[in-house]
Amino acid sequence: MKKKSTALKTALLASGSFAGYNIGSGFATGIEGQQFFASWGNPVAFVVLIIAVITTGLIFIPVYVIGFKKKSDEHYNVYHYYCGHKMGIATDWYMYISILIVILTMMSGAGAAINQYFGIPQMVGTSLLGALCIAAALLDLRRLMRVLSYAGMLIVVFVLGCALYIRFVLGVSLSIPTETIEGYVISGELKRISIMGISNPIFCGIASAGLLVVSSLPWVASTGSLCEDESTAILCGVMSGVIFYAAQGIVVYLNLISMDKIAGAEVPLLAVFQNYLPMLALVYSGIIIIAIFSTVSGRLFLFASRYDKGNRKRHIAISVTIVVFAAVGGTFIPFSLISNILFTVSGCLGILLGTVIIIRTILTKIRSPLK
Repeated sequence: MKKKSTALKTALLASGSFAGYNIGSGFATGIEGQQFFASWGNPVAFVVLIIAVITTGLIFIPVYVIGFKKKSDEHYNVYHYYCGHKMGIATDWYMYISILIVILTMMSGAGAAINQYFGIPQMVGTSLLGALCIAAALLDLRRLMRVLSYAGMLIVVFVLGCALYIRFVLGVSLSIPTETIEGYVISGELKRISIMGISNPIFCGIASAGLLVVSSLPWVASTGSLCEDESTAILCGVMSGVIFYAAQGIVVYLNLISMDKIAGAEVPLLAVFQNYLPMLALVYSGIIIIAIFSTVSGRLFLFASRYDKGNRKRHIAISVTIVVFAAVGGTFIPFSLISNILFTVSGCLGILLGTVIIIRTILTKIRSPLK
């Protein structure tokens, strides 16, 4: 009984930190839920979510298991394991470049949220956020996992409570027809993810999981190393996708019930609060900052620990350099534009990497069947 309790606790911590790691500006601003899911209208949006949950489980369960079995502090070795030496090096380099781009996107989202609500320059918000992220990135892995887990759960509970209030107290329902949403897509007020030039809901669900692969593979391998046994690692893989996309489903729902009011907004979820719960708009601006903080700090930790060679001063220098770069770049690049480009490119590459992971796992099972 105690072993099961410990396994569940570990799985909750790992899946909570996975959610916290990925609940960044794309999630908290609502732009990710809008471009991948809500842009397809109801009920297709929720079918796409289910596809994303299944795909995420298929890819991340074996990665958690490998993290548990390898028990390596060098989380980047996961690329070499799945892709071989040469492709592993290339993938490793690309993934860490993509981490820089994600941080840039997050900082842009922070600036956009602060600018949309307060009307102050984006640089102010990105600078303050950057200082907090540098401090968090200096924590060790277990402490950072707890910080990200608590931040992720706080955001999910807050958004869920507000969604329930809007639905059952204010009586707002899913009444906007799909044809209206298609009109917003055609006019350009609503962006939709296209994969290799193909705009398809099934591809969007798979690409959403692919986006998580690109951004989360080193984190999953690292946290998998903290599991006590293989069954716990498998549970982590299942719960990570379920918890993240359950939270994403709430954001998609809020997008769908508010599309006529938020189409064209840089920060759609903040626009939801400004329309339906204006007294909480300021609070949600803070929630967005917490979400971006949790994502940026996790990525800063991975990037700095990858190249600091155990040197604390070098770790700090790398973190500061990245934050300054992202704060400046995020000030001048529109959030909706950079996020759409990032989601599309990373989604495509994530599909390819996810396919490699699944094939490698199947081949390993065939060659070394369980006894």
